[in-house]
Amino acid sequence: MTRVVIDARLAGHSGIGVYLDQLLPRVLPHLEPWRPVVLARTAQKRDLASHLGPNAEVRGWDIPPLGLSNLWSVPPIASPRDLVWTPHFNVPLLRTGPLAVTLHDVLPIALPKLAGRARSVPVRLWLNAVRARAGVVFCVSEFTRSEAIAHGSLDATRLVVTSLGVDDRWHAPPPPPIPGSSDERLPPTIISIGLMKRHKNLARLLQAFDRVKARIPHRLILIARHAGLRTIDPDVMPWVRSLGDRVELFEHLALPELIMRTRSAEFAALPSLYEGFGLPALEAMTVGTPVLAARAAALPEVCGDAAVYCDPESIEDIARGLLLLAADAPLRARLSAAGIARSKAFSWDRCASATVCALADQLVKLDANAHR
Repeated sequence: MTRVVIDARLAGHSGIGVYLDQLLPRVLPHLEPWRPVVLARTAQKRDLASHLGPNAEVRGWDIPPLGLSNLWSVPPIASPRDLVWTPHFNVPLLRTGPLAVTLHDVLPIALPKLAGRARSVPVRLWLNAVRARAGVVFCVSEFTRSEAIAHGSLDATRLVVTSLGVDDRWHAPPPPPIPGSSDERLPPTIISIGLMKRHKNLARLLQAFDRVKARIPHRLILIARHAGLRTIDPDVMPWVRSLGDRVELFEHLALPELIMRTRSAEFAALPSLYEGFGLPALEAMTVGTPVLAARAAALPEVCGDAAVYCDPESIEDIARGLLLLAADAPLRARLSAAGIARSKAFSWDRCASATVCALADQLVKLDANAHR
């Protein structure tokens, strides 16, 4: 019988790591007839096995998932008839067997100037393999599906949209206030979450904030991982320094503190030039925090009518959005309610259900072909 082999070497990474963390425990029990095996870096095996439960089979694969050596590596246990599911597009190029793939975005070929032109070459090689061998391609948004067709020339009939969700902890009610404590004298905050990469557009956000800072009391909180990234936006740190104590930069926050800071922010600002989905926008809406979002990529699909939109290429328009949300309390209240309602359309359970259906369909077909 066909087995399903899942490449989870990016567990723990931002974005794709969240996807693996949320989806695998929901999907694996439904794939038991096909004896799923999860491949992870040796250093991750124990934590991942603990997260997935006692019945999960987790094996080591120490080829760096984003290094050049991965281009020519082959999963160590997959037979030619097994289905290899790669929850990102860096698929094994030398393997000729069937594939399932998740596409989070196609930024390196859609906007190579933002992603770095060197990244477009391996991405095109990976997409060639996806086009040739993937029976199903999961796209995290309708936008990513359209990009896969336009830039990757992928077969539309193989593309399945599996929109993302949020961790259940975002749905928990806020803790009760501590008696005698008050945040009323603290300045209000604007929060922005994303990697310190060019497509996140943080430099323009900082310049827009600089233009309006004398007219609003807010502080800007940036949660922007930058350590260990191969390329970062070089324009961000000079602006962070120039804005002094009006900006607070964090490399990373544990989820409970991230939820607390997002919930307590007056609004979130996400002026990205490109997002395959835009999970921070959905997380903000889930806790009732209004959103200033770019009118670009997947953000309008995620936010619907529950956001104020701006032109991400216009510092002036981003500044307009900051002023509007900072000044208009009734607007913030309306967006808060609309965001909570909108967020209910997205869930990891629905994402997992659609994923299981498509994977099972492929596995049944592979089993049938094997017995002919």
